[in-house]
Amino acid sequence: MSASVFWVDSCPSTQDLAWAAPAPHSSAGSFWLARQQSEGRGRGAGRRWTSPPGGIYVSWRLSLQQPQGLALLGALAVARTAGELGVSVRLKWPNDCQAEGRKLAGVLPDCRWRGSDCSAVLGIGFNVCVDPAELPEESVSLHQLAPKGVSVEEVWPRLRGHLESLGELHRARGLAAYLEEARSLSFPAGTPIEYWINGERHSDVAEGLDEEGRLLLRSGPALVSVEKLRAL
Repeated sequence: MSASVFWVDSCPSTQDLAWAAPAPHSSAGSFWLARQQSEGRGRGAGRRWTSPPGGIYVSWRLSLQQPQGLALLGALAVARTAGELGVSVRLKWPNDCQAEGRKLAGVLPDCRWRGSDCSAVLGIGFNVCVDPAELPEESVSLHQLAPKGVSVEEVWPRLRGHLESLGELHRARGLAAYLEEARSLSFPAGTPIEYWINGERHSDVAEGLDEEGRLLLRSGPALVSVEKLRAL
């Protein structure tokens, strides 16, 4: 069964729409999309995602037994979609998709538990044919890189298809079903990385993803799995 899809022209945040709606009856969940947002959220308190017209701003509400890896699932769906249209994407852990070194999409998982039951909303902001003047300097839109013209109407069905197929894999096998693909699209082992923890700037070397999808850093002679950090 396919997920239900709900469109609005504009809203503060599709994450809020998805959480405010009744829980979906289907295991496939429900999609909430806006043609633009006024208060799209990024990772971390107070961070905002630029959401002008020309992007896909979608929140996917679903129930999962195990939400581990949900951000990677969303990033892979973006990468597969862009790849079909001739644009190569790298996954910048934990939740960015980059093309030619610039941010093409952001992924924001949000999970809420009631006992052993988990409700989740996976938010994605994907620059498809956004006016470059509306984007931060470090961001890019798909239409700037794709060999042929693209539109939201063309890209959304592709993205939805990849989300739903990856969702089926996740329900059957969890993160293990697509971890190797995520690793293959992540920055290679030995990539220098700079990040902030508790207000302090650090430099280290990324060594890939562990079995739970966490970033591995080589801290001196040791490998350390990182749950959260704010990368530069």
